[in-house]
Amino acid sequence: MIGYLSGVIKRVTPRGVLVDVQGVGYRVAMNAGDLSRAMGGATAELFCHTIVREDAIQLVGFFNEHARDFFEVLIGVSGVGPKSGLLILSVGTVDEVRTAIEQGDVGFLTSVPGIGKKIAERIILELRGKLPDFDAPAAETPHAVAAEALANLGYRKDEALAAVRNLTGTTESLIRQGLQKLHG
Repeated sequence: MIGYLSGVIKRVTPRGVLVDVQGVGYRVAMNAGDLSRAMGGATAELFCHTIVREDAIQLVGFFNEHARDFFEVLIGVSGVGPKSGLLILSVGTVDEVRTAIEQGDVGFLTSVPGIGKKIAERIILELRGKLPDFDAPAAETPHAVAAEALANLGYRKDEALAAVRNLTGTTESLIRQGLQKLHG
């Protein structure tokens, strides 16, 4: 998985950027806020989320590592894909979206194209009270370590986070329980 790119922005498009990293061009989708700050010819550091599908590999990039982490939590909600996650982060900053979720603001979330009332309510139900502070570096909690271990075993980060969420125990037991959940 590609988690980070550093290079020169060759082109800015309505959906993302083309980043030249030592002669290799990477197409990276971005949210509207980050796109508005992207400038052709500028050196950029992007924190990426890699999406692997049968027919394509896609990169979603952010100028801020915490925005990428928040995006990964968002797409962990059933019914919220990468396109919806980017759109959600295009209508507000991480803080604004987090506040809307914590306050149960269905109206804010339904203002996002493609997000209906059911999905907005699901996002609030699944994430309210469970969101870490994305403006500060995440602590090495047993849950974070267990989720990272599951991701290193080949599971998507959002699946790994969902598998260990609401479990209790040591890091080792969280990994075992998470594996059992993933193998269902």
